[in-house]
Formats: sequence, C-alpha cells, structure tokens
Amino acid sequence: LINHSQGLENKIILKINNSIITSLDIKKETRYLLTLSPGMKNLKSDKIYQISKNSLIRETIKNIEILKNFEKVEIDEKFLDEFITQTYTKLGIESKAKFIKYLNKNNLNLEEVKKKISMEIAWNKLTYLKFSSKVKIDQDNLKKIILENQKKGAKKYLLQEILFELENNENLEKKYNQIKENIKKQGFEKVALIYSVSDSSKNGGIIGWVDQSALNTNILKKITDINIGNHTDPIVIPGGFLILKIKDIKIEKKEVNIDEELSKIINIKTNEQLNQYSLIFYNKLKSNTQINEL
Repeated sequence: LINHSQGLENKIILKINNSIITSLDIKKETRYLLTLSPGMKNLKSDKIYQISKNSLIRETIKNIEILKNFEKVEIDEKFLDEFITQTYTKLGIESKAKFIKYLNKNNLNLEEVKKKISMEIAWNKLTYLKFSSKVKIDQDNLKKIILENQKKGAKKYLLQEILFELENNENLEKKYNQIKENIKKQGFEKVALIYSVSDSSKNGGIIGWVDQSALNTNILKKITDINIGNHTDPIVIPGGFLILKIKDIKIEKKEVNIDEELSKIINIKTNEQLNQYSLIFYNKLKSNTQINEL
C-alpha cells in the first residue's frame, strides 16, 4: 500500500534529537493507523505515508518529554481497559475478544495498542501536572446555565472538528481555502485525517454530542450561526485554528441532578482547556527539537 516504506531495506528516515525513525517504523505505524482508523484507507498512499510519519514525530517528541519527567510509565490496568473498550467500541466491535481477533487479522496485537494508549495517558498526566493550576472554571455561571437549560431544554450539538496550525509562514486565508476546497471534494472526515492535529482526527474529527453549556461563549456564538451539515470558518483558539461542523442538533428536556451535571460540565471544560495547553506545550517542544530528514 505504501510505496515509500516498502522494500527489503530498512532505512533511517528521520532523526529526532537522539531518536531515529526508520522506514519499518513508518510501515508499522501505517498498519496501526489503518487498523484503528479504517477511513484512512480511502486516502492516497502519499497522504497515508505523510500522516503516519507525522504521527510518529508527535509520538517521539512526546515520549522524549515523558521520559524526562517519569522514571517509569505505569498505568492502572483497569483504567487502561476503559480506554481499550472505548477504542474498539468506536470501531463497532462488541467485545475485547473480537477486538483481539480483529487486531490479529491486521497483523497487530493488544500489547501494541496498550503501549500506544499508555503513552497518551502518560502525556495527558504530564499535561495535567504542568497546567491544571491554570485551568479557570466559572462554576456559578455554569450552574446558572444548567438551571436555565432545565427549564427550556438543553440544546446538544453533534460535532466534528478540524484543528489545524500554520507552519513555515503559511497564510491563514490561503490554507483555509485549501482545506475548504478539500472538504467539498473529499468530505469532512477525510480532510480531518489529513489536516487535523487533534487526537479526534483518527476518528474523522468526530467529537460526539456536546451540551451547549459545555461550549465556551466564542465557539457557541460561531456554531449558532450555522445550520446542520455546515461548518464554521476558522475559530482562533490557543495553539491553533478550529473548524467545527454540525452533524446534528437535538433538544433534551429532562430533570437533572444539578451537582452531577455541574461536575460533568466542569470535567468537559477542564479537558478542553488542558487540551489547549497540551497543544501549546507540544508546539513549544517541537520548536526546540532537532528534526532531521535523512
């Protein structure tokens, strides 16, 4: 499938500080991504190669920083199993046993998946330790919004995202026009795989159902102005530019436990801010990392 990484010879492709990425590494990453993100199979081989290479660059840079901060990466097995379950559920697979068979069919095993997920959990833990004290949540305002929604019904949006950055003096308007044109030709899901730097890119940019009370004011204003099936213009957020597409909208009117709902929305907003800090942190690390193509 990937001409760039085929062949008997295993060549060094990149050197990242003192770590190397070989053609075999990229081939393995391609197999991993195609297995867990089947939508990638519809992309051209050179795009798949580039996505796999960029994925390994991100992973390597994150790993270098993780090992600077933790002597050993140990993840609670029960916690890890929850992430494994989320992974195969998104693929429409019913059980862990069927997921293992699916992996074996694609020349992967569960330990490889666990290793990848453990690294992401460790990165999230590192981000939390570094930036959780900077997270700001207005709980009184959130409680007010929850009470208002309970009276008139809570609006929920089924959202997809493309989170992109500008590199090498790129022009925002030019890059957005390029992305927009590709969305028209290929669809939002494929373009998310190509351009988005968010973890959701592997799932075609799908975020899922989001309560309007969990969205910040700026984002809510942008999506209120568009209809189902359309997407926003780029929204400036810390660390990049965000394009959101509304796949569906629903209004739920039901009695809720205020404290439970507040806790849920606080978690969502906390994760949103931490994700932004994570992106800024990663970009800073990347800019201070020596990346040499060989």
